[in-house]
Amino acid sequence: MEEISIKKGPITLAGLLFKPPTQGSKTPGLVIVHPGGGVKEQTAKTYASRLATAGFTTIAYDASYQGASGGEPHFLEDPNERVSDVYAVIDYLQNLDTVDPEKIGVLGICAGGGYAVAAAKGDHRLKAVATVSMVNIGDSARKGWDGDDDPSKQVAALEQAAAQITAEARGAERAAAPYVPPQPDDKTPRDMREASDYYLTPRAQHPRAANKMLYLSFPRVLTFDAFLLADVFLTQPVLLIAGDKAGSLWHTERLDKLIGGAKKKVIVPNGAHMDFYDNEAYVEPAVREVADFMKQYLA
Repeated sequence: MEEISIKKGPITLAGLLFKPPTQGSKTPGLVIVHPGGGVKEQTAKTYASRLATAGFTTIAYDASYQGASGGEPHFLEDPNERVSDVYAVIDYLQNLDTVDPEKIGVLGICAGGGYAVAAAKGDHRLKAVATVSMVNIGDSARKGWDGDDDPSKQVAALEQAAAQITAEARGAERAAAPYVPPQPDDKTPRDMREASDYYLTPRAQHPRAANKMLYLSFPRVLTFDAFLLADVFLTQPVLLIAGDKAGSLWHTERLDKLIGGAKKKVIVPNGAHMDFYDNEAYVEPAVREVADFMKQYLA
């Protein structure tokens, strides 16, 4: 593993570069996109390191405005920036002497899966796409975790955000909301209870994953759709992996239907959303699926 800096316009992204244990001819490259609210040292690093062992050059990185990456204000979740982060990492991989610039794919976890799809629609330097426990962050914000909320209910959130952003423009302190519930209860969806345990306990807690999203993010997230025009422009082979007990499964099913069927879809029995972050019984098979898929379509 090597710590790297990736140039993206006026800022730099903090990344972790993993290379296969044996170096010979040029290898395929993989961009690993972390979940919303996460940092590269969590599940993205897990997938990046294991896929490197499988023969890929991989990069896990912190999103713009997050983790150890540059950009102000920090803790901004800007979907368009998240998508263009992927472009910057492709640039970096294509300039490595050890990577075949025509054999680059992308893997995204949770919201990172939605961002991976959004990036691949527009940047066909990406030759294959894989998602694990995918979430389209815009859909999730509009419709709720289980996908059954009325999006019009979020107009109030936009009004609240507008008032806060106005105050901040006049000098008020930046305000933020939590990504995951800091004190989940019995009414909290299972996935969110487990996300709270993952991010806010020693299980995977990291000092740069502060569990907050600036109110400034709200209008950007609520009006974003990672799947817009995917039926037209997402022509690359797609692998979809999700658990059948995940409240987020509907995102995977929606994209699968939208694109007329992914090249491969793996719905894992008894798997919940967070199982694919650090539960070995789910992570290791997911890594094998991604490795086999990428070897086939980045050949």
